[in-house]
Amino acid sequence: MSAPTVSPTQAADYLAAVERELSDLPAEDRSALLEDLALHLDALTAEDDDRELAVRLGAPAAYAADLRAAAGLPARAATTGARSRVDVVLASAAYRRALPVLRATGRLLVELRPAWWVLRGYLVVLLPCLLGPDRLEDVPLPAPLHSHALGVLLVLAAVAASVVLGRRTLPTVLRVLVAAAGVLLVMVAVAAALHLREDIRGGLSAAAWAPAPQVPDEEYPLMSRHGPITDVFPYAADGTPLEGVLLYDQDGRPLKVGFQEWWADRCARVLAQPKAADGVAVPNSYPQAYAVDDGRGVDIYGVPLTPGQCATDVPRPAVPLPTFAAQSTASAPAN
Repeated sequence: MSAPTVSPTQAADYLAAVERELSDLPAEDRSALLEDLALHLDALTAEDDDRELAVRLGAPAAYAADLRAAAGLPARAATTGARSRVDVVLASAAYRRALPVLRATGRLLVELRPAWWVLRGYLVVLLPCLLGPDRLEDVPLPAPLHSHALGVLLVLAAVAASVVLGRRTLPTVLRVLVAAAGVLLVMVAVAAALHLREDIRGGLSAAAWAPAPQVPDEEYPLMSRHGPITDVFPYAADGTPLEGVLLYDQDGRPLKVGFQEWWADRCARVLAQPKAADGVAVPNSYPQAYAVDDGRGVDIYGVPLTPGQCATDVPRPAVPLPTFAAQSTASAPAN
């Protein structure tokens, strides 16, 4: 005797196909009909018959119809093509393999609902703040009206309201509206996050390309917030301009400034510092003395000089001077 030609796998597939045809019946009726078929298929697997089950028993749909008729049950209602395709997908081996993963994912989403309720309340407060020009100030804590304290209160209130809404049993229509609003909220949050990332990257790029602040060096040893200091113009208390004033720092070192290179008349100049008795120039004599560099013949841009272009006397800058109260020279009365 040759080996049976109907394998257990083929028998199981035929049983599953018949069960799909009976899927509209209650579970109790369906189990009763399939019980006899399962026993029949077990017997067929032991027989020596090379014909396919669909030939020996008929197509699964016809066999299911016969089972219905024999049990006095109504015929299967006509299904649309879309429903048939859904049934095929649900009965496929790939779906059966993915079913445990889908169920586990569903359970995980249910467990994560409280986290979504908290996030939803936070986003309700954060997203309107991100629409303003100062959105970098609102991350990670929203600051409506530039107040982080107000942002904390609004976030707590929104989270509490979101949790209460999530714990309630809503009608179907409201549930659909709340779910749609949540999806829209997430989409807007993703778009806002992308814009925020571009703002941050743009700010970092601007900071990287911004010129570094100047620091004192040998060429310009004295700096202010406006840039290097190239001259000092001393005045007396009564507003009289002083010439040849020697300036020193707190440790008695001569105070030095940088060389002035830019002039209103565009003429190049050289330092003409006064010399001490030993012939050494005094660099800390102020205001600094400059003389026109006549040997160049061109201005600082390389353009030939014109007669009278260079000013022989560079005027002092116009500055407001304080007015000091007159000091009394009278002796104080004895006590």
